[in-house]
Amino acid sequence: SFLCGMRFYAGNWAYSIYLFKGDAEQKIDEHITKTAPLLPQQLSLLYDEKTADALLSRVISFRLMHLHGRVCHDPLKIAVGDNIDEYVWRDGELVAGVVLGWNFGDGHLHNEHLLRSMQKRCNWESGEVRAIYVDPQPMGRPFHNWRVFDAKDGLIAEGSVTVEELRQRQPYPENMN
Repeated sequence: SFLCGMRFYAGNWAYSIYLFKGDAEQKIDEHITKTAPLLPQQLSLLYDEKTADALLSRVISFRLMHLHGRVCHDPLKIAVGDNIDEYVWRDGELVAGVVLGWNFGDGHLHNEHLLRSMQKRCNWESGEVRAIYVDPQPMGRPFHNWRVFDAKDGLIAEGSVTVEELRQRQPYPENMN
């Protein structure tokens, strides 16, 4: 049956979240050859800054509305602590779309291998870029695995969360600022 292969299209796919502190995201434009500028610059051609931010935030909302999007609650606290407002959140699909020039919507395309490749070019300092990688729920197992990476320092933490726990969570962490 093709249904086993269609699990990604039923809301169970790998994804990533890239967290850029301050102007760390600008190093992508400065050090990586791309076909297009970063998304905020692209959107600024059509929209004011507030509208562009709202449009980019829709991707975050989409991610968190899915059950497996709520996996990021725990790793988000590890990645940025209480400093969420110091970071710009970019979905890995958006990062891959700009850096690679293509995005298949598959989190395995924009995982830690992409982060390491970007680090070679951008040379971020510790804490400037953090990334959260979430794996899909394995067939027959009631959990999702996740990892938190720092661009410079590598793996910071890894863990898992049960699907049952995700069902109890709201889309956005209640204890974040």
